[in-house]
Amino acid sequence: MSKRNDAVRVFDIDPYKQIFPYIMSRRSDALVYQNMVFDLTRTVAFIKDQKIESGRSYRVFEVFLAAILRTIALRPQLNRFVANHRYWQRNELSLNFVVKESYADDAPEHSMPLIFEPDMILPQIADIVNAAIEEQRMPASSNFTDRAILFFLRFPRPVIRFVVAIARLLDRYGKAPKALRDADGLHTSIFVSNLGSIGMGGTSPHHHLYEWGTTSIFMTMGQLKRQRVYEDGVHFTKDTMEVGFTVDERITDGFYFAQSIKLFQELLNNPEKLMERPTLPPPPLTKREYRRALKARR
Repeated sequence: MSKRNDAVRVFDIDPYKQIFPYIMSRRSDALVYQNMVFDLTRTVAFIKDQKIESGRSYRVFEVFLAAILRTIALRPQLNRFVANHRYWQRNELSLNFVVKESYADDAPEHSMPLIFEPDMILPQIADIVNAAIEEQRMPASSNFTDRAILFFLRFPRPVIRFVVAIARLLDRYGKAPKALRDADGLHTSIFVSNLGSIGMGGTSPHHHLYEWGTTSIFMTMGQLKRQRVYEDGVHFTKDTMEVGFTVDERITDGFYFAQSIKLFQELLNNPEKLMERPTLPPPPLTKREYRRALKARR
């Protein structure tokens, strides 16, 4: 099928990339891991300035998410996935992260995908994130997704396997209901894991991508660290964070990803840009437009 209810087909793909879904048919066949250390010195300063100027207290997590969402909005190839051996670009800009109800071993975790408009600014993104955290920290008995899963797990295992197989088939062809995509959180543009919030030190570990769903990028955030740096005969402090990326290499090439990382760092260096609405790139070419462009090239 050439249509999905959650994405549009991407036709303008280099010939050698079009063979990738057949050579690497599973997401686990195409994993690329990369660790990066980002400078958040100006991000931290921006947060302090905003508290004085506007009276609003932002967290590093909120600015970080706003920067990665803006990067994906401006670099749309990052918002792609491969399904049924074809390339697709999502209709939505979205992310997913997990929140524990409390910092205790037996505290349950909740996950809920969040959808954003591509031109949203930092205050709007922060409002959505904060509302989601409050909702996810509700007791499990009142969390709709948890209650739905618990109800589903009451059925016999053969029934569960059959239903999951049907859901997987529908998802492969882009016919899964929106309610299913909204519930599982693995159909988002990016999955973010804030490991720094639980005090996990050391290097930021990499997380695998799931075969279920369509998420093509997983990002793990480490702890924010203040370091003493000596450069050009001058001592100064720098706020840094190590971040781990796991990417499905089929969605874009290394150069595009490297340029996207540079844009992400630029936004962290200049977070005031997140207070301005961006000029968004055009949508991907339709099949007819691609054929015309291909004919013109010849």
